[in-house]
Amino acid sequence: MRCEEIHPHLADHLAGTLLPDVSEQVADHLRECPTCAAEVEGLQDTWQMLGTIGPHTADSSAMRSRFAASLDGFQGGLTTHSATRRTSRLNAYGLQFAAAAAAVVIGVAIGRQTAPAPVTTPDSQLTVLRDELREMRQMVTLSLLQQQSASERLKGVSFTNQIDQPDSQVTVALLDTLMHDPNVNVRLATIDALKRLSTRDVVRRGVIDALPRQTSPLVQIALIDFIVEKSGREATDTLRRLSMDDMLDAAVRARARQGLQQIG
Repeated sequence: MRCEEIHPHLADHLAGTLLPDVSEQVADHLRECPTCAAEVEGLQDTWQMLGTIGPHTADSSAMRSRFAASLDGFQGGLTTHSATRRTSRLNAYGLQFAAAAAAVVIGVAIGRQTAPAPVTTPDSQLTVLRDELREMRQMVTLSLLQQQSASERLKGVSFTNQIDQPDSQVTVALLDTLMHDPNVNVRLATIDALKRLSTRDVVRRGVIDALPRQTSPLVQIALIDFIVEKSGREATDTLRRLSMDDMLDAAVRARARQGLQQIG
């Protein structure tokens, strides 16, 4: 094994985690190469010092306080600046969030490579971090859904897919968007986002209630398909009324009749 082949294995050599055959090759080279042997000897002191560093305990209370302060400033900016300014601040907020997440990942990776033995993070700390990340994503989603720009509201609808279990605030915001958003594309995207929440009674009822209030044939047809797939017999009366409404687009009435046949 040559000198340039030794360097990638030095950390594992010091940690004692090399496979037996590789460990033997490294040891043979160190016996024959004074330069590499001196380098390893110099690294051992640093390695031992790293082993004395205890695991860092996250201050969850302080983290939440800092986040709340940042959020207050962010929300204040939403109400006092123009739509363009709000968008730029939100993008910066997203970049800060991404940078923080990257720092966490890098820190974990470095810890795994340098620690003399793996340190198990308590389940409670992981749960707190997951909850804080989920809350942050929900805050960003709600803020985006309130923007004046349709493209920003579309981002907010799409962002809900990154939330494992959206809370009632996000669910209500999506239903409100479906009911009242003036942009057809935003409402269509909202229908797709609500599909994964269709096990919730409030979502199924909300979609059924929204259908008669829609004026866009595209949205009406998409809602009929949603209802037939997810709500079933709960929407029989609504579909029957639509199928007989001469004021509606012919394609919508036809899809409503088809839906009634599928439900049986």
